[in-house]
Amino acid sequence: MTAILDRLRPTRDDGAPPPIRSVRLRRWTVVAVVAALLVAVPVVVAAWPVSPAVSVSPSELRDRVAASQDLPWSGYAEATGGLNLPDVAQFSDVTSLLSGTSRLRGWYAAPDRVRVDQLYPGGERSRYTTGTGQVVWDYGAQLLTYVRRDPLVRLPRPDDLLPPQLARRLLSGTLPDDPVAALPARRVAGVDAAGFRVTVADPRTTVGALDVWADPTDGLPVAVEVRTKNASGALASGPAVGTRFLELDRTTPDPALFVAAQTPGVGVTRSPTSDLFGVLGRGSPDAVPGTVDGVDRVAPQRGFAAIGKYGTTLSQLIVVPLPADIAGSLLGNIGDAGSAGRTITVTAPQNALGRTANASAGALESSLLRLAVLRVGNRAWAVGGLVTDDVLDRAVADIAADSAGAP
Repeated sequence: MTAILDRLRPTRDDGAPPPIRSVRLRRWTVVAVVAALLVAVPVVVAAWPVSPAVSVSPSELRDRVAASQDLPWSGYAEATGGLNLPDVAQFSDVTSLLSGTSRLRGWYAAPDRVRVDQLYPGGERSRYTTGTGQVVWDYGAQLLTYVRRDPLVRLPRPDDLLPPQLARRLLSGTLPDDPVAALPARRVAGVDAAGFRVTVADPRTTVGALDVWADPTDGLPVAVEVRTKNASGALASGPAVGTRFLELDRTTPDPALFVAAQTPGVGVTRSPTSDLFGVLGRGSPDAVPGTVDGVDRVAPQRGFAAIGKYGTTLSQLIVVPLPADIAGSLLGNIGDAGSAGRTITVTAPQNALGRTANASAGALESSLLRLAVLRVGNRAWAVGGLVTDDVLDRAVADIAADSAGAP
């Protein structure tokens, strides 16, 4: 830079150097021009035409995305949730995850070799997935937790919001005849990604469309946007949830990255599950009904017999029994949630002794997710899904009707 400035420095007619003020002015002018060019480079790069290396139809790209679970990668992603859910103590991790921005760094070699770090201003929380279970590292608590397993039906967690995981999980809930259309290509983390939209036809779900961008050569998803719909089926103008890579490496990660090291001074504990549903779902299969809103229960997962799953599409409902005290606390939070909470009118049937138990129900709502809490006598349930109000209300009514044996 100094050499360039010296060459540009003029001399006066008498051979003497120009005044110091003039030299400084020219020097800062050059510095400003160079700085402007450096700032403009990312803008110019972003404006380059996006041209995917492979031409692929939207339906074929959807199939490639669905089959991308064995593709290795590592990268940094940011996920944004716009659900604006109120802070509820029992579900605080979920409400903050879906109502803010998550900074995620991930390494993926195979479905049973995954590591995801959720980054915070003062630390991180990491989850390692292996063939024998999971390990959770909490930097703030300096604690390693060895987890045996979580249920397949569980609460959302940070690794679900990485583009590959979110795309595959949500696409698995769409139907083969849901319309698929091409979207304009995007450059995402250095990938000229082809895009497609799946418009969800099911009127029972709040999901209106899934927008996915992926590497057209093999289908690795690099960005996902989830759009809701209103009662008439019109799509929201912006996504309710969005995630995209900002950095991406397609080489297989070093195996050492998937090993959680135990260092001196770090606490170690073990847990059968790290998920609230995993704890609540270890009861009797009779704790939830066989049918809800006309949909039969899917056979429960071994070890989690009390978790009720109804349907396999995006409009599936999940029912989990709750302790009565937790249900009471949740109903109180719903009552304090303002416009995000509402009361559901419910009537409990008479039991065999001709008595009718006290019944109450309420729901937390967002544009995408619904969660209801029902209490009948000393029994209670959580009911949730990406479903409309009428679906949720009918489900609550069915569970209340099934609770005739409650004292």
